[in-house]
Amino acid sequence: MKNKILLVLGITMFILIITATNILLLVKSEEPTQIEEQTISNEENITHTGTFLVPVENYMKMTSKYGIRIHPITKKQSFHTGVDLVGSVGSYILSISKGEVFKISKTNAYGNSIEIKHIDEEGNIFYSFYAHLRDNSISVKVNQEIQEGQRIGIQGTTGWSTGEHLHFEIRNSNHEHIDPTSYLFEKI
Repeated sequence: MKNKILLVLGITMFILIITATNILLLVKSEEPTQIEEQTISNEENITHTGTFLVPVENYMKMTSKYGIRIHPITKKQSFHTGVDLVGSVGSYILSISKGEVFKISKTNAYGNSIEIKHIDEEGNIFYSFYAHLRDNSISVKVNQEIQEGQRIGIQGTTGWSTGEHLHFEIRNSNHEHIDPTSYLFEKI
């Protein structure tokens, strides 16, 4: 008799768990698809739910955050003015928002880089900055109008770089860097 009661309780619990799971899946499927389309997760439990597109096609992970760090080349403590993002080899770099190409340059530290001027909905000016692009991959010109998600180059390892990635920054109207993390990602 005791075994029958345990069996009935076990079956009842199993049915309740299956029912609850199906209800949760139903509720989740009714959530807006716009957020689901924008979500990009990786093994670090960082999810893209930000204002802007992730600027690396086939994004895999963030290898360096904004802020104080030990520089991988100089081995000295320094301030990292952006985030380093890695996509699969040869990933395209995408504009995070519509704007106009402000500057294209090649420097010792950043290698091949692009800076795009944007104006937000309130009329505020800000800049997005993309560095370490592959040689001969930049596909835009200064003063060119850019659309959100437009391919502007290919992830590379030019300048002071230890491997193929994108160094990405957001700068305010005074060209002062700000932490781009919350504009792209949200910790879950």
